[in-house]
Amino acid sequence: MAGVALTLAAASAAPPAPPAGVTITVATWNVAWFGDGEGDGALTGNREGGRHLRGPEDFARLRAVALRIEALGADLVSLQEMENRAAAARLFPESDWELFVSSRNPDPAWSQRTALAVRRDAGWTVERHPDVIEWSPQGRDRYGVDLTLGRGAERVRVLAVHFQSGCQYDALRSARRQCGVLRMQFAVLKGWLHERMAEGFPVVVAGDWNRFLSRPGADAVPTFPVRPLILPRPGRAPACWDGHFDNYVDHILAFPPAGDAVKGSGVEEILYRAPLTLRDRLSDHCPLSATLHFFRRRPPPPAGDALSASR
Repeated sequence: MAGVALTLAAASAAPPAPPAGVTITVATWNVAWFGDGEGDGALTGNREGGRHLRGPEDFARLRAVALRIEALGADLVSLQEMENRAAAARLFPESDWELFVSSRNPDPAWSQRTALAVRRDAGWTVERHPDVIEWSPQGRDRYGVDLTLGRGAERVRVLAVHFQSGCQYDALRSARRQCGVLRMQFAVLKGWLHERMAEGFPVVVAGDWNRFLSRPGADAVPTFPVRPLILPRPGRAPACWDGHFDNYVDHILAFPPAGDAVKGSGVEEILYRAPLTLRDRLSDHCPLSATLHFFRRRPPPPAGDALSASR
């Protein structure tokens, strides 16, 4: 009986576990002018210099990558440069994925849409919000696809982005036009994040940032309402296309609400295992996948409890 009492005392002295949070596996993939396959004229980008003209074997490689993303347990995939819903469904069939494609209606020469694919058997309910269009005043820049996912007590806001290119490493305050556009887009995102943080739910923003956010430097990351977890982490170099690129432009950012924290695990860069000569027929971006764990920070034990435990 003494042994039992000792065991019970030890158990009662252990600090309580923090409340359950949110765990979600997120992937992001820019598939480079990916079309629906319905006629060469539908996506002018596919015809430019013969780039991105994909044959059956190229599609098979891309579909294998999509299956790898699924095998990693992705709940959600942020997609960029989709021509339309039918294009997204070629990689992520609607029998298995719920697809949400940007409402942006560009001309055929600029058919790049963001999208979010939510795995049906992951158990999430989905609420779609209006696309974030404020950073695209002339409709030329890509919209953000904005969803809230719910599963039991879990709730998380997710946003797919594809920002202005051409200011990957310059100072954000640079006078270059591309940096001015990116600076404006980040200001819009900052305002959107302020609203989300007031709601008290975790937020994930994933996509092609066209910015080296994991590159060390004081001006690499814009100012946000809270400090995000940035994946891949700073200091990690891309393995995509045998290390052809020096830094990542694709990122998954996690923003915990006040009082919460977030950890990342299982960060993986999915490689094509193909020669560099196939890059234009596949994509110049390799998908990234990571699992995010949002949790409540454990409060310190009350002084009285600490005193009792020491006795």
